[in-house]
Amino acid sequence: MERFLVIGATGVAGGAAIQAVRERYPAAHVTALWYGRKPDEVTAIDGADTVLFGDIGDPATDDAIERASGREFTGLFYATAMGEVGFPAFLATPEQIAASNRLSFDPLPRLEGRFDLGFILAYSTFFNLEHQKITYGAMAHSKAAIEQWVAEPGRESAGTRRVCIRAGAFVSASSMAIKLLVRRKAAQLAAVDNQILREAFVGTKPSEAVDRLEEAVFTEELERFGDTRTDQNGLVAAHLESFDHPEARFVCVCGKRVWLEDEAQSVDKS
Repeated sequence: MERFLVIGATGVAGGAAIQAVRERYPAAHVTALWYGRKPDEVTAIDGADTVLFGDIGDPATDDAIERASGREFTGLFYATAMGEVGFPAFLATPEQIAASNRLSFDPLPRLEGRFDLGFILAYSTFFNLEHQKITYGAMAHSKAAIEQWVAEPGRESAGTRRVCIRAGAFVSASSMAIKLLVRRKAAQLAAVDNQILREAFVGTKPSEAVDRLEEAVFTEELERFGDTRTDQNGLVAAHLESFDHPEARFVCVCGKRVWLEDEAQSVDKS
């Protein structure tokens, strides 16, 4: 029987991972890990057989997972992240990047070493789009770290497959938090030496500027990739594509369009 571990199972990406597993492997056992302020506020997760509460940034959580579900999994989906956003990626300090990596990237190599995994799948974005890199902050560097890790040479012969879903903008708790932070930092962003930010924020209400920037992201995605406004169905389709193409390193999804790529992104310094 296939067995899967989903870390960050209450989020949009984690939910899409579970849905894709259920579509492809109906009899699989799914262990879902979540973390929040109140350990008892989630007792069941759609599609999950075992639900655990724990901070994956704490190695002790690995022990809880093993006690509940063992250490062998067909695949692990790493769908959680936390880091400072709401400002241009090139302004992120080493301290901000390190803080972002603590949850957004650092657990990945540890989990790969601790558990017997067929694959480990993490998530990234198109963080170098002109209208994304001006607000993605330290998180862009964590996503770049994920991509570089997935693309490390020699992975073809390694025991665990590393794969990344690179997704276009979709509505989630994280995206809403980014919008809120951008609104709060409107005055600071208006003073940054960046034409897009100046045009968006100078002489404009912060709420209107943020809405315009969001629409600009969708427009840029459409022009660049031919589709936009990624939703749950698109994310599920990307997961299914990752199952169908075990050789793929990066499965990209934007809107309804899904395609494969081989090269990792790095943070554009401008």
